[in-house]
Amino acid sequence: MRRRVLRVLVVLAVLVLLLLAGLRPGVQTFALSGYRALFSHDPAVTHAWVEQFGTLGPVVLVLAFTVQAVFPVIPALILILVSLLAYGPVAGFFIVYLGTLLGASAGYGLGYGVGDPLIRALAGGRNRDRAHVFAETNGVRGVILIRLMPVLSSDLMNLVAGATRMPFGRFMAATALGALPVTLLITWLAHATAGSPTRLGLGLLAMSVVVGLVALTRCWLLRSGRTRKANVSVP
Repeated sequence: MRRRVLRVLVVLAVLVLLLLAGLRPGVQTFALSGYRALFSHDPAVTHAWVEQFGTLGPVVLVLAFTVQAVFPVIPALILILVSLLAYGPVAGFFIVYLGTLLGASAGYGLGYGVGDPLIRALAGGRNRDRAHVFAETNGVRGVILIRLMPVLSSDLMNLVAGATRMPFGRFMAATALGALPVTLLITWLAHATAGSPTRLGLGLLAMSVVVGLVALTRCWLLRSGRTRKANVSVP
């Protein structure tokens, strides 16, 4: 019990420090300029903001993905668009993919360290219980499924995977496998839609619906097969 309280206090302390840092005028100016660049549909504006970091621009974006997975202040879709519009489809793909993997590992570590108190605070007790049951029932397949359905919260899945002590290597392998086709699709959609968040969101929604239908159909077929076997075995 004391360890849980200590972990929660550490997280709260970090949040307080971030809040105090955000109150500084210089930090506010930087955050405001970043906000304008992140939500701009003009690649030139976005690239100009990223260029201020020089050769460290990709590193800054990867770190931003990592922080976003733990403290989701900025929507992940915005960071994805910034990376792809500023650095193009090839370099942008690797930035997004690497940032996704590091963000997943950071979320896993936070869930492993803090555990249920943070999940309950973010998602509520009922959703926490559902997420735990889903993770314990589906395991690695559940991680892949969540990753293949971008409209679902992979951030919560990262926390739950850590809290349920899912083996880290298997979790990261499933994350890498599930995130790869999604990142490729996002890279293509970002340039096909000229960076339109609305059209990109619709594309990701369509993918999520297709994957969900396939998963439901597979589940139904498996249940039907089990029912038939059970009926055959009954004399």
